[in-house]
Amino acid sequence: QELSRRAPVLVRLRGRVAGALAGRLAGDDAAVLRHSRAGLADLARHRSSLASYELRVLASGQGVELGRLGLAALVRGGTPAQVLDWMERTRAAAAAAVSPASAVSPAPDVPAAGGAGESPAGGAGTELDAELAAMRAAAAEVRAAPGGRRQAELTARQAELEARIRQSSWLRTAARPAPPPRLSLASLREALGDRVLVEYDVLDGDVIAAVVSPGRTRLARLGPLAAVTFEISALLFALRRLARGTGSTAAALSTARAGLDRLAALLLGPLDLPPHPGLVVVPVGVLQRVPWSALHPVPVSIAPAAAMWERSARSVPPGGDVVLVAGPDVPGGSAEIAALAGLHPAAMVLRPPDSTAGAVVSALSRASLAHLACHGRVRQDNPIFSSLLLADGPLTVHELELRGLAPYRIVLAACESGSEVGYLGNETLGFVSALLARGSAGLVASAIVVPDWDVVPLMRSLHESVLQGASLATALFAARAELDVADPRAFVSWCAFNAFGAA
Repeated sequence: QELSRRAPVLVRLRGRVAGALAGRLAGDDAAVLRHSRAGLADLARHRSSLASYELRVLASGQGVELGRLGLAALVRGGTPAQVLDWMERTRAAAAAAVSPASAVSPAPDVPAAGGAGESPAGGAGTELDAELAAMRAAAAEVRAAPGGRRQAELTARQAELEARIRQSSWLRTAARPAPPPRLSLASLREALGDRVLVEYDVLDGDVIAAVVSPGRTRLARLGPLAAVTFEISALLFALRRLARGTGSTAAALSTARAGLDRLAALLLGPLDLPPHPGLVVVPVGVLQRVPWSALHPVPVSIAPAAAMWERSARSVPPGGDVVLVAGPDVPGGSAEIAALAGLHPAAMVLRPPDSTAGAVVSALSRASLAHLACHGRVRQDNPIFSSLLLADGPLTVHELELRGLAPYRIVLAACESGSEVGYLGNETLGFVSALLARGSAGLVASAIVVPDWDVVPLMRSLHESVLQGASLATALFAARAELDVADPRAFVSWCAFNAFGAA
């Protein structure tokens, strides 16, 4: 460890791992924690020098072993509050380092949110706008191409443009880093009120959870992660069958109901939660694929970290527009937007062919509540380019993050819009993490494919509750209660959507 002191950051981190391992072998948990804390602090300084959100996510993977060694030491001899604090150090650190509401490069006619000190990705904003427009055009051509050699050429062109946009963001000047929010248990309890927060982690193949309830913080061991992973996969398979109407819907519905019961027994049953009006869940890894709203009979909100949930709970609702957007090729999208426009008569409504990326970006920059009914695509190969399909092509996570777009509340009524791609270091990339990092305080999104027409009643009921002052988690809970879960497709909608953040 001494030899690595003045070496590059990756070598210094290996030195800290060596020191922590030596402490563990000597039975000295204080030494384990000293080296682990110092290494993670060094990594945080390095991460804050990176302008790209994607690079910050990737950098967190270098702290995995230090995080695991420190967590194990605290589970052995620390208090539940100390374990919770350590969990917070080792998750969503890349998102915590993002300056909320700061834009890099505005769209045409969109004023920059400004103030963060970042320079435009790849140079002037007009250069970025041109590259994004070219990428959208290429994506539209790929969708329209019949296949064969021409489609392969267009796909290669799209990949080339994505790589150029992605790499230009790696090279831009980093903003002055905002200090990441650190968890104050007293402040968190004040924000929670009578609600309960459960923060999960995995240690040596077992799921553990820190539970914060009024007046008490405790640690629970829940059993093997492998059993939970199996149930999640089986449940999601059954829900996909129901959404697509393939096979025996009765068998799939029975399988899905049983899967929900087993997941609730594995993840919530052992916690012995006291009576509470709401649950806040901070999942990790594969647990982010769980349909949490369907697992517990109270309003449930999810967050990448407890400190980020508290930040969203203390956000002040801004003034702004209501924006309703329908994308192309969504049979129920127009009906959905028409139903919501009746509830929001002053809303800005964008439908094809007017719901272009430029128009939507401009509208979102002034929105306090936005609702997007469009197709979503999760890119496992390149999640920063996961996208929502608009009239002229995709609006990507990367563009939203670069432009600093984050309405106070946003509903993504798009298939798999709530599905995040996980990375080492308890990091994720997707619409949810990017929007919450930039300052959105409340978000509703689906982790699975949902039937287009069947979500219209759910979304109308959700907006009715929001207009009456409910949070998105409470509004989603009330809207789900009105669905006929005996109908297989309505059951999919009942399971699919989760609420994120506190607003």
